[in-house]
Amino acid sequence: MRLVSRRTILSGFPAPILRAAGRGTRLDAPRVRFSDDLTGRDMFRLTNPAVLHHLPAYSHRCLARDNSFLLLAAEHSGARQIYRLDLKRGRLTQLTAGPGIHPYSPHLTRRGRSFFYLQDNELHEALARGGGRKTHYKCPDGWIVTGDLGVSADERSAAVVEMREAHWQPTPERQFARKPQCRIRVVALAQRAAGRIVAEERHWLANPQFRPGRPQLLYAREGPPEKVANRLCLTGLDGKGKKNLRPTAKDERVVRERWSGEGARVRYVHYPDSTDRRATIRSIDPDTLEETVDSPCSAFGWFAENTDGSAIVGAGRRLSGPNIYVLFPRLQREITLCEHLSSRKPYPLAGAERLDRRAALPDPVVSANSKWVYFVTDREGKPALYATQLDDLVEPT
Repeated sequence: MRLVSRRTILSGFPAPILRAAGRGTRLDAPRVRFSDDLTGRDMFRLTNPAVLHHLPAYSHRCLARDNSFLLLAAEHSGARQIYRLDLKRGRLTQLTAGPGIHPYSPHLTRRGRSFFYLQDNELHEALARGGGRKTHYKCPDGWIVTGDLGVSADERSAAVVEMREAHWQPTPERQFARKPQCRIRVVALAQRAAGRIVAEERHWLANPQFRPGRPQLLYAREGPPEKVANRLCLTGLDGKGKKNLRPTAKDERVVRERWSGEGARVRYVHYPDSTDRRATIRSIDPDTLEETVDSPCSAFGWFAENTDGSAIVGAGRRLSGPNIYVLFPRLQREITLCEHLSSRKPYPLAGAERLDRRAALPDPVVSANSKWVYFVTDREGKPALYATQLDDLVEPT
């Protein structure tokens, strides 16, 4: 593999070729190795930075357990579609077609045979190797799906966030100010029935996550952190027992919530104020509401933990530290892996009115065996997928 500098400019890459695309279209995605300027560690660029690529939502499974492939979204055809990236062969295969793909919705099944995703106002399941698709749910008239999706650990249920169609707004600022009517519907995947509404509020709702082993659902109230005092909510799958998990003071911020420890706790990044200083990784027991400070961290804006929770990979949000770190919470020790250098700027979402503010976010993903970390950055052009190894620092899982 050839070595290149991160300072290689975009004009040095072959221009993307827009082609008639459809399910099954295959594209080469050669791996390029280079040395990180900050740490000297080996880095790998896995997709062409002349074409926009990004990973699904951070709470979704997108990487096969054997690390053979992952799911991502890309704009090779001029519209964003879902692709399978074969990590061994360096090859992309287009898995979806047509307009209305919600690019952050893909969620891979445990065995990696199929994946769930949202297109227009429908919930679909398709084969991860291409071909074959079935529809599990269609949103009723007068409502639209927002693109937020959750899938239960046993893959028997899905949670879809719906918004009143008349309340949709083209920018996040206007969407939050509108105080849209939102609801979360839990769909029984095997039954293809209308499902049950488990939460409905005049708030912008997002990121539904089923609690492993318990009939409960975690979700968030979306919006500027300084204006959302009760972000984290929990409800039963029967729609009862709803409660706020972690009220916040005026300047506090609680972000990137996710289940940890097989559903025993909810883990998140906590900022005591708006300065991006004194950030900590914390967790809360949803039954007792007892909060624990797990470890200080370097202003993580995004993070993922490995299978047994012994290591947390985080991406720094401060301009003075645009790096990828590995944090060992039991030791409260942090090591810099590499720079991510993401601009975090918004990119147009082809075929939609919104600007996509998530495409360049360096949301890390850790492989099941704790050997690799994957993340997105626009350090060399448009958002592209990068990887570096962890196995010299983290015990295998």
